[in-house]
Parts: sequence; structure tokens; C-alpha cells
Amino acid sequence: MANAPNEMLVPHLRFLPRTLPAWLIIILIGTLLVSQTTLFVIMSRNRVASSEIVDLYRLNERAVWLAKLMSPLSSDERRTISGELADSTVVVNLSSIPAVGAPVADTDTLAELEDILVARLGKFGVQDARVRIDEPNTRSVSPPVDTTLQEPGQVEEDLSEIARDFLSSQRYTVSLQMKDGQWVNFVTPVTPIGPLFAPESLPTYLLVSAIVVLVALWAVSRITGPYQLLEAAVARLGTNLNSPPLVERGSRDYRSAAKALNFAQGKLQEHVEERALLAAALAHDLRTPITRMRLRTALLKNSDTKKALDANIADIEETVESVISLAKLDSTAEALERIDMMSMVETVADEYDDAVVAGQEGIVGRPVCLASPTALRRAIRNIVENAISYGGIARLTLRLEQQVVLLLVHDDGPGVDPSHADNLFKPFFRLDSSRNRRTGGSGLGLTIARTLVRRMGGDVTLANHEKGGLQVTIRLLRAADS
Repeated sequence: MANAPNEMLVPHLRFLPRTLPAWLIIILIGTLLVSQTTLFVIMSRNRVASSEIVDLYRLNERAVWLAKLMSPLSSDERRTISGELADSTVVVNLSSIPAVGAPVADTDTLAELEDILVARLGKFGVQDARVRIDEPNTRSVSPPVDTTLQEPGQVEEDLSEIARDFLSSQRYTVSLQMKDGQWVNFVTPVTPIGPLFAPESLPTYLLVSAIVVLVALWAVSRITGPYQLLEAAVARLGTNLNSPPLVERGSRDYRSAAKALNFAQGKLQEHVEERALLAAALAHDLRTPITRMRLRTALLKNSDTKKALDANIADIEETVESVISLAKLDSTAEALERIDMMSMVETVADEYDDAVVAGQEGIVGRPVCLASPTALRRAIRNIVENAISYGGIARLTLRLEQQVVLLLVHDDGPGVDPSHADNLFKPFFRLDSSRNRRTGGSGLGLTIARTLVRRMGGDVTLANHEKGGLQVTIRLLRAADS
């Protein structure tokens, strides 16, 4: 139950990217979206604030102009001229009661504007001023059409569209009380604010955004490309210690990392060479006393003691040769070649009486792979010998797939406990605890086989066969055009 919360998080974390380029792209695009959204919000607010200030200025100037015009006229003269002042957006009328009934403005801005109007218009006989903002009039939103124009041009269409926007926008209603008690009322629209994105500019915006994203992808690929080379070099170093060193060219961070990796590779190569020299020295030192022991046992009469000594000497020689072979694996290099796996398998099987080639399975084609001939032959021999030693027989089957060539080696032995499957590839690990090399082996056969195959870009795995026994699988890349 303690792991339940972690298990619940797995489905959510599964969709998160797992590579540096993906995270960089997400961060860049996310930053771009946030910055653009913030910019649009700021622009929108600034446009609203600027438009409001301009509308209040226009309202103030229109009120001054109207008060200056109406002040010297009589009531009848005002009524006559008010009809001539009205247009499609501005309405002027006279009344005995104000159109704005509330003496107190709805907002502080309008209240301050009323005080400004009373102060400025007092010299024209205006005693009171009231301002109210109303919702748009939805009953009529069509401007008057000039029938003299047969085919209106672009300018006329733009003017008509702006007129429609004014008719459908909010409006200020202003009531000015003259000194004779008459109210002059006029209505002026609020300037409509167009959208930030016009349909005509949307393709341009999308094009620019696509260019930015493509440039970001290119930049991320250039930035992360060297680090992907580092990742590949580290992975290659695990299978081939003698792989070519990285070129120390590029950004300072990459040069430092490449230099450190090349230095580590050099140190590992020195360590492997020292291990090989130590093994060679050990073999040289041991062969001399082993030879003396064989000469001395040759002087003995045939007896159980002589047979036991000969067997012990053979065990020592086998162990020495296995250690030398394991030490030299990383220090020897062999070029990869195109190898016909069927020919290779048949050649190895002919060397053992208990090895049987079962044939080829899978798709139709030639089982040609890229491998080192000597190393591959040795790996197959080690696996076949292991199968014969523990299972009595080695059945070799080739399986050809689209990208890989598989060699399946199946024996009739008891199989292995799945928990010990990985341990069988460790040096000197043997399930058979016997000290007799004929039954227990040296414990290095599978280790050497998998090391050799991995150096060729493949792998070796094992599992219990469904019909009993152990099945070892050699997986190698299939050669192109095979």
C-alpha cells in the first residue's frame, strides 16, 4: 500500500517528455505563448484606457461647443437648430426634464467629468451637467446609405463599417441645464475598439509563429546535437572501449565534456591494457611450474593419484586460459564484416557431435549480419559448449526478422531459475557447485560470449524454453540489402 501513491502518478508522468530537446522546445514555446498572451493583455488594456480618455475628451469638447452655440439663443431657436445638429451618431434634443435622471454619476470618472463640465460651461450659462453611459441601441444598427453611389469603393465600405460599429457601441448621454431651466440633451457614441486579431492579419501572425517555432526547433537541434553525440559516445563506450574518441570542437561546455569523456576512455584503456599485461605475466609465471608439474607426474606410475594430479593441472591450465581470454576481450579489435549466419552456424555445429542445426525460421531472405568472424565463431562455440555440457545437446535455429538475425540455442537440460538468469553472465558464476571442470566449467563461457556479441552491436539473452531446457538467444543486426 505504501507504493500506491507512486503508482497513481505513473499514468500522469508517462506523458511527460524524457529528453532534453523536448523539454527545451516546450520551454521555448511555453515562454513564447506566455509572453505573447501577456503582451496582448497589456495592449488590450492600454487600448481601452486610451480610447476612454479620447472619448471623454471628445465629449467635453462637444459639450463646450454645444453650450457655446445654445447659450445666446432662445428656447424656440434652440429647438429649431437642435434638429439640424443631429446625425447618425449624435442625437441632440431639448426637454424640460433631463434625459439623465440620476443627479449622482454611476462612477467616479463620470462624477469628476460632471464637475469639469460645470466649471468650464458656467460662463455659458450652464448650471448643471449630468453624464451617463448607456448600453448600445440594438434596434437600429444600419447607417444611412447614400443611394447616389452605384458601386461604393473601399473607402466607402470602410466608412460604412465604422458607422455600423459606432451604432452598435455603448453611448454617453449628457444633459446640460441652461440658465433658463431648459435641458439640452445629447447622445454621443463610445469609440468602438476593434479586435486585436483581424481576419486579414491572422495568416501573417500564423506564418510568423510557424517561422519562430521552426527557428526554435533548428536552434534546439544545434544546441542539443553535441550532447546527443555525447550520449551515443557513452553508450558506445560501454560496448566498445576502443571506439574513436570524440572530436573536441564546438561550444565550451561540449568541449569540456568531450575532453573529460576522452580522458576517462584513455584511463579505462590503460586499465584494460594493464589487466591484459597482468594476465599475460600471470600466465607466463604459471606455465613454467605447470610444465614442471606435468614432467614430474609423467614419472609417476599410473595410479589414482596421478590421474587426480593430471586433472588438477588441466583445471589450472583451463582457468589460466579463460582469464587471459577475458582480459584480452577489450584490447583486441576486429573489423565488422558481412557474414552468412547459416554458414557460420553449420561450420560450428560440425565441430560437435551433439550439435544439431534445426534450420531457418521467420521471413524469407538471407541471414546476413554484420559481425567479427573470429569473435562471432568463438561466442557461438562457447554457447554451444555450455548447452552440451549442461543439457546434453545443442539445437541451433536461425530466425530471420526485418532488422535482426536471431540464433536460438536450445538444450535438454533442467533450465535455470529466472532469478539467476542475469547472474549466469557474471564472471566465475556457476549454478553447478561442483569443482570438477567437466561438470561445472570455468564460469566464463557466457560472460565472454555476451561481451563479444555486444561489441558487435548485438546482445545475448537466455530464458527457459516452453518445452523444457534452456534457450540462449544471440541477436545481431541484419546487414543492409540482405
